[in-house]
Amino acid sequence: MRTKITASVLLVSVFLFFTVSTVYSETSKNLSAFEQCNKYYIENNSYGAYIYGSDYDTLYCASASENFAVYYTEVNGIIRSVSCTAMYSYALYEKSSNYYVVQLNCENGTLTEYSFGKLNSIYNLSFAFSGQRAYFIFSDGAYRYVKSYGTDGTFRKKYTFDENVKSVFQNNSKVYAVLYSGDIYRLDNSGSSYCTSVNSGYGFCNAGDGYVYSDAGTLFSLDNQSIEHIANAKLNCIYKNQSRIICADYKTVYYTDKSYINKDQIGALLIYKDNIYILNTDFEIKSIKLSDFEKHGDIDFYYADDINDNRTYTFTSDGYITGVTSQTTVTKFKENLAKQVTLYDKEGKEVTSGKIKTGYRAVVLGDIYQISVTGDVTGEGNVKSNDVSALMSHLTGERTLEGVYLVSADYNMDGKVNNIDLVYIARYAEREN
Repeated sequence: MRTKITASVLLVSVFLFFTVSTVYSETSKNLSAFEQCNKYYIENNSYGAYIYGSDYDTLYCASASENFAVYYTEVNGIIRSVSCTAMYSYALYEKSSNYYVVQLNCENGTLTEYSFGKLNSIYNLSFAFSGQRAYFIFSDGAYRYVKSYGTDGTFRKKYTFDENVKSVFQNNSKVYAVLYSGDIYRLDNSGSSYCTSVNSGYGFCNAGDGYVYSDAGTLFSLDNQSIEHIANAKLNCIYKNQSRIICADYKTVYYTDKSYINKDQIGALLIYKDNIYILNTDFEIKSIKLSDFEKHGDIDFYYADDINDNRTYTFTSDGYITGVTSQTTVTKFKENLAKQVTLYDKEGKEVTSGKIKTGYRAVVLGDIYQISVTGDVTGEGNVKSNDVSALMSHLTGERTLEGVYLVSADYNMDGKVNNIDLVYIARYAEREN
């Protein structure tokens, strides 16, 4: 059922000339309204658990509860980016080259709007709003930096770094800038301070107050620079606080040594205190309790110990040589075999130098084998982000790895290719990059 809500609007600036917006709400266990969003986001924090997103001109948000009231409002312009902190969702929108921020309370639908004028040279694909300050990225030619503004539209502070700013975000009501190197800096009223460095080139999401999670399989602390490697978690499907981690892969939610298997594919987890809500990919909400979890056996689903890279080569009965590590040279490979061997690339040309690549063929004492370089599922002779992407696509069913490339995906060589191998390969890719 759709309900109109009277908006509460704060007049804040001499630039203010937009019309009052209307907030609508719908109460449903199905969050299909978010299908309209270009992309939706999850925010699990000490205030609650929220989902938010936008389309061309509408901001949507909802708070995790038994009723899941969805609030949304159309803005008088084009939405460029969205963000969220505490219990509020925000949209940065543009009209006639002027910029505005609309603030929507995810708990009750209260609406507030701010104006910031023209903001020349703004990079408008990312912004943050916290502590009655808005943080925007600006570009001077090829260089990007951050400026903060008060809610009255006045400039407050400029934040510059040794390299370009890629994005800004909020976590636990604090604002952070992400550089293109992956370095993250906390921004406050007096300046900036280094926090951590995430996997450059990978996506990441908030994972509870003071934590972010990279889809390379790494959980980063924003407070003490510590990291943890989480074996199976999707973006928007992980939450940590001081006492626990709850995360999910495609159909399973994990908590300590227990798991809950979901019937449908999981799109996101909304978690607040002991309340756990599974958002399926069809936007149906399902509520579960910790008592619904069951023991999942002896496998450590969360933490993946390092694999010893000093492997010995194995000649398998189905014609593969396994145990070859990334960056192994042709010369080193031949030395390790200590046998008469001739190597050929995928086109059948003899190889006498360079790196060994998955898919190469070795003729050893007259027998022919295909070479598997551990983790090199793309056949390039190394382990990098494209190997992570290829394995992730295989695990989600978007593509299929076969033959020697599937063998190379079994990083821990346990005879199965799963999310644990994905974490191992992602961690190795971090080191090689």
